Amino acid sequence: MGNYFNKIIELFVKTTDVSTSSRDEFHRWLTGEKFSREKEKALQGLWDNIEEVTPAATSSQTQRSLDEVRKKIRQRHHKVNIKILRVWQVSAAVLLIALLSALYFTSNETPVNADLIEQYVPVAEMTHLTLPDGTEVQMNSTATLLYPAQFNGETRSVYLIGEANFKVTKNEEQPFIVKSNDFQVTALGTEFSMKVYPDETLLTTTLFSGSVEVRFNNMESSLILNPSEQFTYNKRTKEETISRPNLDDVTAWQRGELVFRSATLEEIIPVLERKYPYSFVYTVSTLRNDRYTFRFKENTSLQEIMDIIVEVSGNIKYRIEDNKYYLSPL
Repeated sequence: MGNYFNKIIELFVKTTDVSTSSRDEFHRWLTGEKFSREKEKALQGLWDNIEEVTPAATSSQTQRSLDEVRKKIRQRHHKVNIKILRVWQVSAAVLLIALLSALYFTSNETPVNADLIEQYVPVAEMTHLTLPDGTEVQMNSTATLLYPAQFNGETRSVYLIGEANFKVTKNEEQPFIVKSNDFQVTALGTEFSMKVYPDETLLTTTLFSGSVEVRFNNMESSLILNPSEQFTYNKRTKEETISRPNLDDVTAWQRGELVFRSATLEEIIPVLERKYPYSFVYTVSTLRNDRYTFRFKENTSLQEIMDIIVEVSGNIKYRIEDNKYYLSPL
């Protein structure tokens, strides 16, 4: 039976052309209560197998990332009702599968003798780092970046889970490529940002200077962005749009600010959970589909934000217990 789970999970991780419906069905199966012990064992086995094949890909920090995800799943299992548990577990499973997929990507594209570095940003934090080629990266909360200690070969390839801004050092002979699941951005020397959280439907890239090529839709489609343009791709509907957003809004997170434009509470809450060390507990029926526009300055407390949201919405209330916000209808 254990070998059966191993084969299903390994096949999913290694397959790049999985449809959105199949991916969603896989996540529901993975996070279901039935055979949960066997599936967790299969995930760990897959992780251990990657460690045997590519030792450099499993730094102690990467192992801590995996342990943290599994720890949170167990904590939620004991403290949160099952409906909320399933919603959160899907996000955790998506993150875990994305991380494992990233390791397969790096094991295939990084020379065997290359050291692979994994940078993870904890909740409520941001990180600046400089890559081996001099490229500067600012990473948002809960983002993960995998990159080699040295860029060898024809490209400079990295793998991103989450949100980051890149100021790329120019090198026409060695393009800089940022990959994510079903999404890829290629640049020579430019500044752009990417938002590719695995638990969110929309993938975005915003170009500030230079030009980039964006590949999407199972890498079958591509386009070139011009400065000040933002490309958005919906993983579920396969819809794509190019817009010219307010760049001050796009870079707000880099200054510690929060900007929401015509966003539902369902879209707002995951952003708050990344920025603050609190989680939200609610039923799906509590949140309406009303859309709101907010702008919060740096160092605004979560309680101040929730007071404003509650007042503007007029249909919810909240209470705080430990590190949780419990939402309920008025």
